[in-house]
Parts: sequence; C-alpha cells; structure tokens
Amino acid sequence: MGQTSFPDFYPDDITRLLYDWEVAPPEKKRFLLKLIASRIPWQIQLESALDEVKDPYLRVQARNLKSEITRHRLRHSFFKLTLRGNTNHYKDLEEMAVQLSSIGFPDQNYAEIKHELDRMALRVSELYDDHSGYLTDELKVQILCQVLFQEEGFVGNIQNYNDPGNSYLFQVIKSRLGIPISLSVVYLLVGQRLGLPLYGTNLPLHFLLQYESEGYFTYIDPFHGGVLLDKFTCEKFLEANGYTNSPKYFTKASTLSMIKRMCRNLIHIYRDNQSKEMENTIKDHLQILESRSTHVDKE
Repeated sequence: MGQTSFPDFYPDDITRLLYDWEVAPPEKKRFLLKLIASRIPWQIQLESALDEVKDPYLRVQARNLKSEITRHRLRHSFFKLTLRGNTNHYKDLEEMAVQLSSIGFPDQNYAEIKHELDRMALRVSELYDDHSGYLTDELKVQILCQVLFQEEGFVGNIQNYNDPGNSYLFQVIKSRLGIPISLSVVYLLVGQRLGLPLYGTNLPLHFLLQYESEGYFTYIDPFHGGVLLDKFTCEKFLEANGYTNSPKYFTKASTLSMIKRMCRNLIHIYRDNQSKEMENTIKDHLQILESRSTHVDKE
C-alpha cells in the first residue's frame, strides 16, 4: 500500500522523530515513540511505513522498534475511541475492528481486508441496480444477507465457537466463520459502504443487527445466515435465558460498546484456553476503554 493514498503520512516527519529518539535522554524516548505511532495512519501496514524512512541506519533502528511502535499505535487508536464516546455512527468501526484484529494477527494487511469489503459491497450494489425498479428496503436487506451468507458463506462457527480467531476481523474475512458480533461487524462495514441504515444491537448472549428506515424495520442474525427476526422473537429469547425484558437491550450499539464487548469475549476465551499473555494484553486494552470513558459511556 503506497503512501500516496494517505496525504497525512509524511516519511520525513517519521525520520526526524526517529533521529530525535536516537539522541534523546531515556526519559523522553517513550514519548517520542508514541509520537511516531500517532503519525502513521492506521490503514498503512507498519512495516511498509518504516520502509519509507530514507536513512539506512534509522530505518534499521525503526525495524528494531517495530513491536514497541505497534503497541503504542494500537493504544493510540483505543484512546481516541474513548474520547469520542458512544457516538451514533460507525465512522471509526473499521479502524477499531482492524486495530483489535492486529492483536491476534500482527502481520495482517489492511489492504486485503478493505479489498474484500469493497468487493462484497460492489456485488450487493450490482444486485441493487438489477432490482432498481422495485428495490424496497426489505429487498435491500434480503439481498445483503443473500450475498454475505449464500454467496460469500459467512456463518457462525458453531463447531469451534471459542476459537479466538472468530473475534478478529482479518481471520473472520479469511475463514468466513465468526461469532455473532464479529459477523455483525462484517455486515456493518459492507452496509456502511452502501449507506444502509444498519446498526448493532447489544442483545445479551447474542449480538444482533437492526435495519431501521422510515418504512421498514427488522432484526438480522448474521450468525444464523442472516435470518430476519421480529422483536417478539428476540424478547422470547431473552425470557428463555432468564433476562427480564428491557428497552436497554434493544438500543443501538456504538463502536465503543462493540469493541468493549469483543474484548470481553476474547478475555474469556483466552482465560479458558489458559493463554495468560494474550488474556493480559486484551485486558490492558479493555482497561483503556473503561478507564477513559466512564463519563461518556451509557451502556
């Protein structure tokens, strides 16, 4: 992925900061690494960005610092999300899903993720055009689910539900398998490209989507092949699992609440798998979301 796609990325700026890091006293080095991390757009693969450093010595130094820069870069995105709070849009969902995915797959390439999401959105758009003479909101939803489930094969990983890969966007797009919330993220990111009024729904135990336009409303379950549900069915699901029906379970989920839920899922999975290091890594990032957002978090 070339830097020309990102006018806000300046390799010379990174080079200057690396030089400052090289000569800085120990107490300032961490601050400079955080600056470097914040200056590299999240869409750019870190290794590619560091390769743009022209000075050979500093380029080698940058590669040696890759893991530290990666950590600061990820934390920077999480901090930015907490400052935005529970916004009513998903402009930052793609960034956060990709950044979270990089914990499990540090060598992932965003260009591959974007290509797949763009391709699927284009396919849905083509079918919308084919049915333009009678394209209702209900048909829009049916076509979206047809493409993502029937054509692309996205479905719940029932056989290996506790595989941590089910929670990482990069792996979900590769395997076409996931859990309710990660599959919902795929639907949301495709829907976002099409301008669809699609939202997450933080239902306990089973994350859903809701489509809400002036003339049409439905819930969507990506885990079970995009089946459409009414509110009565969702309420019965809650009652069957010991939950008292409450409007809070049907509110639109924000990016912040979704990423927090995905982190909690991963913590439980890594704890069950006795992967202490990964459990602690996810805990560290969840703590960022929770400690910095208490004043705006309305979950």
